[in-house]
Amino acid sequence: MGKFQWDKHHESLSLFLYLVIFFSYQLPSSAYTLPDKYFINCGSNIAVNVSDRTFVSDSNSDVSFTEQNSFVTYNRQASETPSLYQTARVFRKQSSYEFKINTNGTYLVRLHFSNSTDVSDAIFNVSASGFLLLHDFTVQKIGSSTITKEFILSIPIGKFLIYFVPQGSSFAFINAIEVFPAPPDFISDEPTQISRTGNSNDYKGLLSQALQTIHRINVGGSTITPANDTLLRTWLPDDSYLTNSSIAKNSGVLSGRPNYDLVTDFIAPDLVYRTSKEMASNDSNITWSYDVTRDARYLIRVHFCDVISVSQNILSFFLYINSNFSQNINPYQKVEKLGTPFFMDFVVDSDDSGFINISIGPDSNAMDKNAFLNGVEIMEMMGKSNLVPVTHKSNNMSPFIIVGVVLGGLVLVCIFGGLLFIGLRRRKAKPVETSEWSPLPIFKGSSHGNSKTPSREGTITASPVPNLNL
Repeated sequence: MGKFQWDKHHESLSLFLYLVIFFSYQLPSSAYTLPDKYFINCGSNIAVNVSDRTFVSDSNSDVSFTEQNSFVTYNRQASETPSLYQTARVFRKQSSYEFKINTNGTYLVRLHFSNSTDVSDAIFNVSASGFLLLHDFTVQKIGSSTITKEFILSIPIGKFLIYFVPQGSSFAFINAIEVFPAPPDFISDEPTQISRTGNSNDYKGLLSQALQTIHRINVGGSTITPANDTLLRTWLPDDSYLTNSSIAKNSGVLSGRPNYDLVTDFIAPDLVYRTSKEMASNDSNITWSYDVTRDARYLIRVHFCDVISVSQNILSFFLYINSNFSQNINPYQKVEKLGTPFFMDFVVDSDDSGFINISIGPDSNAMDKNAFLNGVEIMEMMGKSNLVPVTHKSNNMSPFIIVGVVLGGLVLVCIFGGLLFIGLRRRKAKPVETSEWSPLPIFKGSSHGNSKTPSREGTITASPVPNLNL
């Protein structure tokens, strides 16, 4: 009887421990909610609600900025402009916004700009955490009334500063800023890297770089606004990127919610995974061509969710990136159910064409010779830059530190003086001995042999900092 009770308690304890471990793995992603800061309305005295987020006034928030170098401008077409873009903070000199970061992690940073006549002449750089985010940025080149630049960075606990540096005699401005932590595991540190020859291997250290979102595409669907996205993102339709629209068609829409077994809806919202493009014929690949910067490095994220199959394990197909890489995609080697989302990340170098091509095509060995794609994100990878402001530490020292340094110096002087005095007394007291050895010959020094030079080991030479004309 006692043994039976022990076994029963042992099984209960084992089940409890299993549940604790299971939910500990599930907790990081499922417990994430969209934070309520930082969402900053720059140059305004009032808060503005946008997509269920409250953008607070920069002057009435716990964010600090360089006030002495700034002033506020108001959009003259305010009645036709979204409320978030009706005011802007303008800087004539190098200035910054400072945010207090309480948690290490991956953060989304969005910068909002309007293309109003008051600020259209601005030319400036924007940098943060040693990365040059925007170089010689101007809104004159954009074709819309507003633009949002999104970046993904790893930010440590402490002060996070975003610098705005006018170029020449110009000025800088900003309408709104978002800085908030991304969900756990939002960016993998070891995606698959594709070389120019088509070989693949693991890329290490992605989180040490900044990412700028260039394209975010809802394949087979319509525009998704921030109000309908879990992380306030904008997704655009794919049709304008198709090289031949006649060989592709929109799939049917998944009636219910996707089965989020491997990912959460923070990776992409329901509307991305419920729609897709598929082949209109069995003999032609579907290709999308995306404009990018020449000879740059990109993170490409492709989203999949099988909403076209009637049963499992009848469909596999090929994914092509540019003309030198292909990979077989069998959804049911990754997921177990229909309508279950997953994604894949690739690091790709662009060539001098200025385009990255992504294609899907049928697998001749599959029962269903079809292919599908739900979404695409292309993010430019940005390394550290020497074209960023150098932060100078304050020269103001605490009086206690000054007193401590002075007293410490006096103590060292006294000790050195005492040792010198004792040494001189001993030297005077020592009797002079007569040497019977002949004096050594005197040789001139040589540039070889045992002559010593100062060691350079362990020194760090800083990169030259350019003159920013500040």
